[in-house]
Amino acid sequence: MKLLKLLLTTNSGANRRANCSIISSTAPQQPLNQNMKIGINARFLAHPFTGIGQYTYNLLRALSSVDKRNEYLLFTPELVDIQLSENFKQVRIPEAEYKSASLRKAHWEHVLIPREIEKWGIELAHFLYPSNPKKSLKIPTIVTVHDVIPWVLPAYRKHMRSKVYSAYTKMALKKADHIITVSDFSKDEIKRVLKVEDKNIHVIYLAPPMYEKDKVAPPNLHLRRDFLLYVGGYDDRKNVPSLIEAYQKFIANHYKIDLILVGGKGHNLEELITDEYCDRVAGVYLVKPKGKIIFTEPLPSNELTALYKQATALVHVSNYEGFNLPLVEAMTNGLPVVASDIPVNHEVTAENAHFIDQSWVDTIGIGIHEFLNNKAMQRELKKGGLERSKDFSWKKCAEETLYVYNLFT
Repeated sequence: MKLLKLLLTTNSGANRRANCSIISSTAPQQPLNQNMKIGINARFLAHPFTGIGQYTYNLLRALSSVDKRNEYLLFTPELVDIQLSENFKQVRIPEAEYKSASLRKAHWEHVLIPREIEKWGIELAHFLYPSNPKKSLKIPTIVTVHDVIPWVLPAYRKHMRSKVYSAYTKMALKKADHIITVSDFSKDEIKRVLKVEDKNIHVIYLAPPMYEKDKVAPPNLHLRRDFLLYVGGYDDRKNVPSLIEAYQKFIANHYKIDLILVGGKGHNLEELITDEYCDRVAGVYLVKPKGKIIFTEPLPSNELTALYKQATALVHVSNYEGFNLPLVEAMTNGLPVVASDIPVNHEVTAENAHFIDQSWVDTIGIGIHEFLNNKAMQRELKKGGLERSKDFSWKKCAEETLYVYNLFT
């Protein structure tokens, strides 16, 4: 921990000093007519294609529509174009000029943000991911913890810096007054791993991204066949290589259906498309694949929605999730879900999915095969998923978040 303390507190020299650049030129001298002055770490507004970026963007837009009384200051390293009501203001806090990106991030979160919170007289702080400082802010502090992945999966602690950062955030969370999380599964994991009392955790479901329905447009892809769709990240727990291998072995050679992986470009996934599965089945029968794998860049919500509406199924074979938002996005658009047999997927879909054993390539392939050959199942999952999707909305998420804020008035 001495290493982390050194990283976070070293700030000597003018070239390492970060001055605050704000939309309004000076800090307000008089408070607005509101209940509270709320400060939010909105760092991920600048990263819209990440899960936390989507959460930040959509939660703030929804809060803006339901809360006109509180004053919100959104702390960001750079200003972002987002339409919010007048009681929401962005405060730009430039990062210090460290060479290491992780060091710049840690310093910004744990040194600069607390300084600005004190400077602006913030009365309640909300950190939209685990980033609150270890030292108490002396005001009500709420932290959204989406999952416990950094503390339970060793792959996320491979390097010394990530180990130190994970240990620090784990200790800092004990200073939070309340934790918001995104599923009952994550709540149970937080209680188990972080030793947080049940009364100090509130579950608030996420919802599909907000978009203008009249601007839904398909991406610039040559869609010549039906297709299966994958939307999500590409780290190890997502199990994408197994999905690709299962598709090549069991699906591409037998069905005229493609597999589209949104955001797959740039992740070296092309290396997984091997001659072994494209040209042969089980190393015996020469074949000519009927389907192919298509990699896309990350897509904006209007284009992604168009794919959800056209696909045959969302296929998601992750080994671990805290919520799994793509499942909700799929159900909202009437798209059946084929998903790994893990607890949170059962919770999110309320059993409206075709669950498959994700631990083996063959069980993934056979599971997709079973889905494609059962039209009655497809119709039932589409109907049930649409009904389940009604339980998710950003308005509801914002209202329940505001309820947590009001616990501290």
